[in-house]
Amino acid sequence: MAEKKIGISPDLIIPPGETIAELLEDRNLTQAELAAIVGKTPSFLSQVINGSKRISPTFAKKLEYAFGVPASFWNNLQANYDAELYSYEEANSITKEEKAIASKDLKEFASYLFQKSGMKTCRKADEAVLSLRRMLRVSSLCNLSNVALQGAYRISDEKTMNQYVMGAWVRMCQLIGEKSTVKNIFDKSSIGLLIDSLKKIMCNNRQDLQRSLIELFSQFGIQLSLVRHFKGAPVQGYICKRNDGSYQMVLTLRKAWADIFWFSLFHELGHIYNGDVTQKRKFVDYERGSVEEAAADQFACDHLLSPDAYMDFCKVANFQRSSIVDFAKSQGVKPYIVIGRLQRERRLPYGAFDDLKLRYKWKETA
Repeated sequence: MAEKKIGISPDLIIPPGETIAELLEDRNLTQAELAAIVGKTPSFLSQVINGSKRISPTFAKKLEYAFGVPASFWNNLQANYDAELYSYEEANSITKEEKAIASKDLKEFASYLFQKSGMKTCRKADEAVLSLRRMLRVSSLCNLSNVALQGAYRISDEKTMNQYVMGAWVRMCQLIGEKSTVKNIFDKSSIGLLIDSLKKIMCNNRQDLQRSLIELFSQFGIQLSLVRHFKGAPVQGYICKRNDGSYQMVLTLRKAWADIFWFSLFHELGHIYNGDVTQKRKFVDYERGSVEEAAADQFACDHLLSPDAYMDFCKVANFQRSSIVDFAKSQGVKPYIVIGRLQRERRLPYGAFDDLKLRYKWKETA
């Protein structure tokens, strides 16, 4: 049930028909006489005057002939009235649930959006709700829970998902995707070249890593964005296939360790390569332990390090610094890729060779 709010009274929103009534008085005409002039019934004209019927473009032209006032004047009058009426109805559609979502569930998200758009934090709950509706382009914040049920995102098992934060995050990704496109389409036959190029970027310390990755993925038909993560949206990535054959890939900035970032990047690339996301199945929710997740993990493992070479390396079990560095070099990757995998597989203790590991400092690309 919508709450009533204190604001402009609907009695102060003047229907355009009142202007017709004023002109009738000025021209000393009756409603019946005007109805005859424009070829409408007195009942129809009465409804237009009291605001229960709109002034259509066709009727606006008839009024132009009757009063000598341009049809554009009447069309604009009706449009302004519609806008004022919509604003009133919109403000009065705010529910207690929406206010709670804006002030509690989306408090951090709202603060971020307001700051990013240069807005001051809305002190009034009504204003916050309306601003969030416009920024996220949803008719109600309650609808975000439905948006959260969609999306090709990888759920982190360590955190609890808030359906409204998750929906807002997915909606933000969708809107980011609308802002920019790539010229090429993704061709899975070129995956080898893309993998080689990614490894070269990884090993080139002089490059602007973030910009280089975005430009490279664009060449291969993937729009890559790095965005902020929020408590309540425990995701690592989002993928969408566009109608033109290109893809949108979004990664959160939560993973600063380089080995985790690269694994996540290759994991998401695996979803694209494996065909997990299609135009008809734009957003897919993968559960822990699913076939798709396991396949994407395997893709990341096998394309970061050659499976046969890694198996031989582990058989020797010489995990000294020099051996790790040499093996990483043979695979065209940085040592932290090898160290990170060995640690995940419990072949090395966490904390070993920390001086060879790297933490990235990211900035948003959207």
